[in-house]
Amino acid sequence: MMRWCCVVLSLSLSSIAWAELDDISSLTGTELSSFDDFFDSIPVVVTPSKIAQPRVDVSSTLSVLDGEFIRRLNMQYVEDLLQFVPGFAVFPYKASSQKIVSYHGTQLEEYRRIQVLVNGRSVYSAGKARVEWATLPLNIEDVSRVEVNRGPNAASYGINSYFAVVNIITRSPLETLGSSVSAYSGSRGDYRLYGQHSGLNGDWSYRASASTSNVSGFDTDKDGNDRHDGHGTVMGNVFIQKETSTSFFDLDVGANRVKANMDPEEYAEGSYDINDPVREANREHIKLSYTKQVSSDHELKFQYYYDQAEQSEHHDARLTSSFYSVFFGGTSSGDVYRSYDVDLVETRQDLEVQSTWAARENLKVISALGYRLDEADSEHYFSGAVSDEVLRASSNLEYRAGEHWVLNTGAMLERSQMGGTFLSPKLGATYKLSENESFRFNASNAVRTPDLSDQYFKWHYVLSTGESSYTTYADQGEKEEKITSYEIGYYHYWLDQGLSMDVKLYHDSVQDMVLSRKYFSNAGSDSAIEEGVTEDVSINGLELELDWRSRSGGMTRFTYAYQDTQTDNSKLLDSTSPIMMSLFSSQPLTDKLFINGYYWYGKELNGRNYEFVNSWLSYKMSLGGYSTATMGLGLEARLDGNALVSYHNNLDEDTFFYVFSNITF
Repeated sequence: MMRWCCVVLSLSLSSIAWAELDDISSLTGTELSSFDDFFDSIPVVVTPSKIAQPRVDVSSTLSVLDGEFIRRLNMQYVEDLLQFVPGFAVFPYKASSQKIVSYHGTQLEEYRRIQVLVNGRSVYSAGKARVEWATLPLNIEDVSRVEVNRGPNAASYGINSYFAVVNIITRSPLETLGSSVSAYSGSRGDYRLYGQHSGLNGDWSYRASASTSNVSGFDTDKDGNDRHDGHGTVMGNVFIQKETSTSFFDLDVGANRVKANMDPEEYAEGSYDINDPVREANREHIKLSYTKQVSSDHELKFQYYYDQAEQSEHHDARLTSSFYSVFFGGTSSGDVYRSYDVDLVETRQDLEVQSTWAARENLKVISALGYRLDEADSEHYFSGAVSDEVLRASSNLEYRAGEHWVLNTGAMLERSQMGGTFLSPKLGATYKLSENESFRFNASNAVRTPDLSDQYFKWHYVLSTGESSYTTYADQGEKEEKITSYEIGYYHYWLDQGLSMDVKLYHDSVQDMVLSRKYFSNAGSDSAIEEGVTEDVSINGLELELDWRSRSGGMTRFTYAYQDTQTDNSKLLDSTSPIMMSLFSSQPLTDKLFINGYYWYGKELNGRNYEFVNSWLSYKMSLGGYSTATMGLGLEARLDGNALVSYHNNLDEDTFFYVFSNITF
């Protein structure tokens, strides 16, 4: 009954929205002003070619989650927004602190086939090339918009921009002047607190924000044993910018501390952890960017960032005498009690110079030179320090051939000290039926290069006594994965109705997808990791996106993705959902009271359907002057009755309640 009540509620919200399509009654105040842009002009995007373009002109498939959608959706964490992009799935896998964001599936653990940027700063980790979302010093309240390039775009963003590029753009301090505080609390014990203050002094503006959160984690594993996977975070961020008529400078500094409980490890020969291990992660970054308009048709941009992530775990273990003998070469008449630490420090430095030149009225050229240094240091994973250097040069152009045709093409040449030299081209063309409607075609090549762990693994355990196990190591390393992608699409924006539609058909041909398992061998002697196991995969699919804003303040968004994956590998198929769908709707009941809800469905993700619904009421009111308050309460329910992706991820209750509030002053 709960399942069907929740589905009916979600669908009814959508029905209310579509019934209002011709309703031109309007709200007053901030609710109305936030909708004005949707009835005035085509949205402008920057991700496909690194220049501002009307969305109708781009040849790549793009999803845009704008600020109004983000505020209405009432999510607590940035990565959860991506559930509302066609083809994306977001879920915790090993633990609540280790969320996976995947596009096209193919992998459930440490997903590494999409590029993720925050204000142009790549945030995938240097050593093991995954995105540790929980460690990002990024508050969702600070996010202005998220642009997602659904397809390879290595021509603009380089190797590892493989299946997609997620570009997260934060708000200018000018958008958040004043102060605000937010609070969230759920019936399962989760909570989150956030606060920020923004100020202005002449051409300079700044924002300082901070938050703390706690996630209780899952309750039981597949055997009914208690889980220990909750986590808490404390993060802070300072953003400073100076803007003049001919230049723009910004400084972004952030830090995050994560403390995550871990399930005790079980080893071979009956050995196991006797403590509840804790994983501690500290991450910080600094980013400097300066843009100068050197002439009316030429702009230069300089950018540098430094990112460091440090992780550690402490384990106390009970080792049987046989395990101790085989793994560490020791002798004992009984069980041995030892402790060990798992350490990892990952560092990235990146420098880029970019030129944007309007060569003619109908031709723009974007060129860039860059250098990146990736470093990782770990006694546990690498038996020391390893590194890689990457040099890159790229050029992309936008050419308008007459009234209807827009050509977007380019390429990037990269030299990796570790992986070799790679050229990644793309060719895109858009045919504009009108200023609001276009067909597009795009073809591109990209590679995903081996990460430092693929090439340099020297994995062993070092006990607190100094005793070392045998080593499992990378021998030849892995080769690069290659993808050739073709897509055709159609985009239409009905300005008067605030309605947009995007449809994409695509074919991705993947060569040499790495399937080698990275695991610690128990052979009792030094041995090589499994390497060179690859698979060619063919992926075909259809994706649909509808976004509608009513003049009365309503909002509805619908996404659908169908994916046909051709492979004989069952693990690849298990990690790929053939059908995913989302529906979000937010409707005003009065000028202050809103009813909101969303529904998400993923078919056969790791062999299980994944389905849930979330509904809430929100109330907005003025506190005088520019001060406002928003408060609300809601309910989220799992509808599938299954473990969440992994069979160890079980909750005792499928339904929980929550309350939230925000005050801006």
